[in-house]
Amino acid sequence: MSVFSSYYQPFGRWLFLLLLLGQAPELAAQELDKPPLLQGVGPVPLPVKPEVLSTTLTLTKQPEIILTAPVETPLPDQSFQTIAVVTSRLGKGKLVVFSAAAYFRPPLVQDTAVQHLLRNCLKWGSGTRPTRVQVWGGDGALRRFLTRQAGVQLVGTATALDATANVLLLNQAVADTRLLRSLEHFVRRGGTLFCGFPLPSTPNAPGQLNPLLVKAGLWQSTYSTLQYPTVHFLSASPAPAHLGMRNILHSLRTHHYPTVGPWQGGDLFAYTLEMAVAQLAPTSPVVQQLRNTVYYHPDSLLVPTPERPLEQGNGPRYLAYHVQHRLLDQELRAHPNPTYQAPAAATFPGAVPTQAPRLTTELALPVKVGPQGLLEPAPVYRQPHSTGLYVPAGEIVRISLSATDASRHLQAQIGVHEDDASQLPTLTREAFDLTHRFELRHGYTEIYSPYGGLLLLNVPDTSTLHVVRLRVQGAVQAPRFERGKTSLAEWQQTIRHYPAPWAELASENISLTVPAARIRALDDPEQLLAFWDAVLATEAQLAALPLPRRHPERVIVDQVVASGAYMFTDAKKIVVPNDTYGCAQMLDVHYLQQKGSWGHFHELGHRHQFHGIDFSGLREVSVNLYTLYVFDKLLHKGLYQEFGPQSRQQVADDVTRYLDESPSFEKWQSDPSLALCMYIQLISSFGWEPIEQVYRQYRQLPRSQYPTTEAAKRDYWFSAICAATHRNLGPFFALWRVPVSPEAEKAAAGYPGWLPPEMQPK
Repeated sequence: MSVFSSYYQPFGRWLFLLLLLGQAPELAAQELDKPPLLQGVGPVPLPVKPEVLSTTLTLTKQPEIILTAPVETPLPDQSFQTIAVVTSRLGKGKLVVFSAAAYFRPPLVQDTAVQHLLRNCLKWGSGTRPTRVQVWGGDGALRRFLTRQAGVQLVGTATALDATANVLLLNQAVADTRLLRSLEHFVRRGGTLFCGFPLPSTPNAPGQLNPLLVKAGLWQSTYSTLQYPTVHFLSASPAPAHLGMRNILHSLRTHHYPTVGPWQGGDLFAYTLEMAVAQLAPTSPVVQQLRNTVYYHPDSLLVPTPERPLEQGNGPRYLAYHVQHRLLDQELRAHPNPTYQAPAAATFPGAVPTQAPRLTTELALPVKVGPQGLLEPAPVYRQPHSTGLYVPAGEIVRISLSATDASRHLQAQIGVHEDDASQLPTLTREAFDLTHRFELRHGYTEIYSPYGGLLLLNVPDTSTLHVVRLRVQGAVQAPRFERGKTSLAEWQQTIRHYPAPWAELASENISLTVPAARIRALDDPEQLLAFWDAVLATEAQLAALPLPRRHPERVIVDQVVASGAYMFTDAKKIVVPNDTYGCAQMLDVHYLQQKGSWGHFHELGHRHQFHGIDFSGLREVSVNLYTLYVFDKLLHKGLYQEFGPQSRQQVADDVTRYLDESPSFEKWQSDPSLALCMYIQLISSFGWEPIEQVYRQYRQLPRSQYPTTEAAKRDYWFSAICAATHRNLGPFFALWRVPVSPEAEKAAAGYPGWLPPEMQPK
């Protein structure tokens, strides 16, 4: 994940929408508020840590961006801007929004440039009337500035609106909806509202004010706050083309959006579009202009396919596709249509033949939930359970539950492809989350999806249920093989020919979700699943994981891998591509037995890592201990493999090169292949037993006793491996530049020293 995502995490659905930026902002003649507000104002400083700058968006053409803030990036000579001060109108009144509350308290409220800006804002807000200011929030320094430097009259209290005020300076949360309505009335009848965000002590405050701000074409995000460790200054230059709906609409009209990276503002462009479509009424001028610009019609949407992909920088189609689908989402939310079938559904996830029987069937699903000591999902999580059924796109399926099970918070899920791939530079299928979920109630629940998909039953991970019984009407059968339960003869003769476009192969340990076309000729899933069970058992042995597993590990094939990597793993699943290596070879047991699969063993290894104990830099290193363990222990192919060090001599050469070229812990952390050599040296000399012993120790350690700092994690690993090898590895770690504390080194000093041959003095 990029550093940028820590700034703009909520933008994930549109992350890396890179071709979005126009170069020409709206005409300077439209800047009506900026000249009077900035007259005589010098450089305005940004707040310094621990203060924060919020993300402000303009959703319509009405707001005017006054000042912007620079966002530094890890890339040289690349940066972008975000809004710092913006104005707007509502009825007869005005708003001026600061993206930081820090401008209304020391030290910024005592800064000369800030004071000049605030005085201009007060004059702009009150017009020809005497300035009568009511303050909600703030401290004595703000009031002293207002009465002494600004010369205004303070009126009212901090609890109720004063009818004589013409400016309200808001620097506190507004949780009362009645008070929010009063604020709206105050502005609409001619008052001016100043507000500053975010408010760190009340993180939800910006969201509370958004119902009012949206009516003025503004939006304040409670996410994505920026911090500045040193003094920076705001910019009064024209807002760049990625910032503000005025400029974005101009870019869309002129098709002027060259391919650029997110470090130049592509995410803000995308996020602004996303929030405008989500927050504005379908009849609003902005939404209507978007519809006309991208030729939106629900029955003629752009559809990415492998034959005709959508690519960044290749004309306006890529951006038009994103805008079209945000408009469609808005339309379906406003007017749900259970029978709507997305045009893309026919190609992905795929069509169901019209002649395929729609079934009425009774199911009894064994419940498999609970933590199993690995990387777990968030605490409130529902574990998916397969039904062997498929919901066709645009068709209603009815699920019936007993009264008892209806109180168990069960959920139906249609589809398995939940990852948003809209950040990818090339799209070959629908980019967004294709899954739909429905809470199941007593009696029956109607479920549907414009895309269709495998039907799953999601059960709370803390459930005490053993079996769930349900009745399903209207679904079609999907190929599903369960090791130890499904007859091979029935599979070969009937099940693998079921009409759904997706299939599942499952055991107690693993579930493979694959395109049905991939398994039509698969004769022996039993043998294949036995192999994968052996892989899982081998990795569990190294991880000292108790068996049996509470639930199987899920591997899902996708046409595009949303992370941008070739494969990826998260707390819920592993996603692999639908190609020869990712899918076809995963289903070829003879190939796997002869060659293995570094990628799949690696991703399964991620599920077994000790994420709370491994120190920084080990994510792509210790994972390959599991990969090598399978190659060595299960396939008997040794430690040296195609995608790792291929020989002991290569290890020696890589180590020598590292030691000769200014070795450092930073280099070690940044090169997983190099860092793996350190572990291979230990395994080559001492075998796997010390690693197994250390991991048994890790497994037995209660989470409450996990080391909490990076230094403590390194010390814990160092002390454990020294004890397991009965060697003082201090000189070994020192040559590798992996730091440990003097106390840990002293504790290991009683063991005999050790270095591998290639690191011994010549």
